[in-house]
Amino acid sequence: MAIPALTRHQLESGSPGRPTALTIGVLDGVHLGHRALLQRLTQEARARGLTPGVITLHPHPRTVLNPSFQPSYLTSLEQRIELLHAAGAEWVVPLTFTSEVAEVEAEELVSAFVELLEMRLLVLGPDAAFGRGAPKDTPERMRRLGAALGFEVIQIPPLLIEGERCSSSAIRSALQAGDMERVTRLLGRHYELSGPVVRGYERGRTLGFPTANISIAADRALPALGVYATWVRIGEMRFKGATNIGRRPTFEPGHVSIETHVLDFDGDLYGRRITIELVARIREERAFASVEELREQIARDVAHVREVLR
Repeated sequence: MAIPALTRHQLESGSPGRPTALTIGVLDGVHLGHRALLQRLTQEARARGLTPGVITLHPHPRTVLNPSFQPSYLTSLEQRIELLHAAGAEWVVPLTFTSEVAEVEAEELVSAFVELLEMRLLVLGPDAAFGRGAPKDTPERMRRLGAALGFEVIQIPPLLIEGERCSSSAIRSALQAGDMERVTRLLGRHYELSGPVVRGYERGRTLGFPTANISIAADRALPALGVYATWVRIGEMRFKGATNIGRRPTFEPGHVSIETHVLDFDGDLYGRRITIELVARIREERAFASVEELREQIARDVAHVREVLR
């Protein structure tokens, strides 16, 4: 099958105009395993005088191959691209994964990399499998193709952190358990959620603890419901925060909301974009018998946050 016109256009538009070394994958989260891959890529590229870059697939191929699959991204595409650049990629091509792309053989796709991106080196992750059917023998097939077309292939081993394999699925599992220590260990940074501040029910203000409610895309991975100690970034400023992620069971339970009481801050945040870094889960979400009981617990939560973020 020929390369789809959109794919060809994206590759041509993203070409740095000189010989390249590249890797390909979703790379959701840009965790420590991905950063090890990027580190090897940049090292090998420099040794050969090549320009290192990344082809990142979006949306996740499973959303196209299995329409019932609900994605749970660790990063937005924009944040992913920023993190890839920070990890050493000099260029990044977001490649739109479509049903047409799903039918392209790995050899056809990589031949296009050679033609349109002047690829001379392909660096693969430990589980590299792409092209039609995502064959498990993709690395061997790429080595055979490289011998024919004149590019090298390197595959790196998996990264183990304290005996655990670093992967996006492991991070999602830790998030679902509310284990932010494990999330941070595998991700190499605090997990972040960003969004504009929108109006909520303003119950926090009536309780004496006003909150900033942020709107998050439905496809972002959320941690276990509960209260979290967070760092809150507002422009260039950074504040401590007590963040509740939940359904407000003390009142009328509804959709999951993300509400942050920003400590030692007094100002109007409506409409502004803020980022929260989740540091630790300090308790589960639960219903309280009265509003006064809830107020007292929030006061304890805030004190706990101050202790955690000292």
